[in-house]
Amino acid sequence: TYFLQSTESAAASGTTQANAKAIGNTMNIITSVITGGNSVRLPVIEPGMVIFITNTGGNTLNVYPAANAAINSGSANAAYTQVTGATLMYIAPIANQWYTVGATYV
Repeated sequence: TYFLQSTESAAASGTTQANAKAIGNTMNIITSVITGGNSVRLPVIEPGMVIFITNTGGNTLNVYPAANAAINSGSANAAYTQVTGATLMYIAPIANQWYTVGATYV
């Protein structure tokens, strides 16, 4: 038996947490990052969540948490910068805290 995760290809949009492209699938391929300020926003955390983001766009991608959450040691609501060609796993072991795991750069 195979367990298939939901996958989405999307374009980054917006430049702030409020207007960033909301993502919620397990696997996300961001195919278009027109400027270095384009962004995506992770969903509200349910502890145990795991989300993969691959940035195949032409620029660095800003990844925002949902409101009042943080990524790694960043402050609440701050963007995490994901470079072009990187695949990162975002894990949420507790409420309001994402951590990045591993990286693949092409």
